Parts: sequence; structure tokens; C-alpha cells
Amino acid sequence: MPEPITLAALSLAAIPSVAAFLLDRVGGMLDRRREDGGEFPVVREPTPEQRGELEELRGTLTGVVARPAAEVREDADALAAMDRARTLLEHLHDRQIDFEGERRAPSKYRIRAVVDAEDLRNGAVGVRLHQVRASATIDAQVRAKSVDGQVVGVEIDLLD
Repeated sequence: MPEPITLAALSLAAIPSVAAFLLDRVGGMLDRRREDGGEFPVVREPTPEQRGELEELRGTLTGVVARPAAEVREDADALAAMDRARTLLEHLHDRQIDFEGERRAPSKYRIRAVVDAEDLRNGAVGVRLHQVRASATIDAQVRAKSVDGQVVGVEIDLLD
């Protein structure tokens, strides 16, 4: 499970508005028309798997919004759901989403890899890096009709 440290550092007063914002954006992503642009234009269409995850996150965030902020702040699962929603939205909108009071380093480095194959023999790695900065944004997708061996999205030897 991710460690949503930056969301946990938000003020107690900010948690309800952050949860409501994420719920609104997730709902907007699921309910929008293709031609909608607005303030948060969609750069990538969600895959069927991502749409399923967005549906699940919408249900979870609906429950989070209804709870007292103090309770949410102490709930690692609720904060992880909020963090996952933000991560997925950042991917689909291709922009970093920060909230007031957070100390999140901007992502200066972007790495994107897509492996789309019929058959993968002996496994595959979407992105293999020896050393990478923690501020990097890495998006790896590996898709195949048949797989023989282990498939890894991202493999990093040293994270600094």
C-alpha cells in the first residue's frame, strides 16, 4: 500500500475539501463527454481497468467525504484511496495535482514506456533503470495476449 505521507500532513480543515475535490474529479472523469476540456483537460483516456478502478475509488471517496476529518486523517486506507485517486488523475490529466499545505517535490523527470506484444516469452520489464531520482514520474504499461514468465512494470536498482 502506498504511504500517503503528504496527504496525512494536510491540515485537518483541508481534508474534507481535498476528498471532495478528488471525488468530483473522479466522478467527472467517469461521467464526462469526450469533448469536455475545461480546467483539467484529459490527456489520456482511461483504460477499462482504470475505469473500473475509478468506479471503485468513487465509491470509497463517497464514504470518505461523509466521515469526520479527524477520523479520515487517522485512517491509512482512506488516505491511500485519496492518494491513489490523485495518482490516477495525475496520469490521465498529465499534470501534478498539489494541495495547499503539502510539501511535494515537483516531478521534473518523466519516463513513459509502453510494451504491447502478442506473446511475451521469458517475461518482460517495461522500464529497467539502474538509478532514478525519487521525484521522477514513471508510467509503464505492459500488455500481451499471452505471457510466459514474470512481467514487471518498473524495475529500479537504486532510488535516490
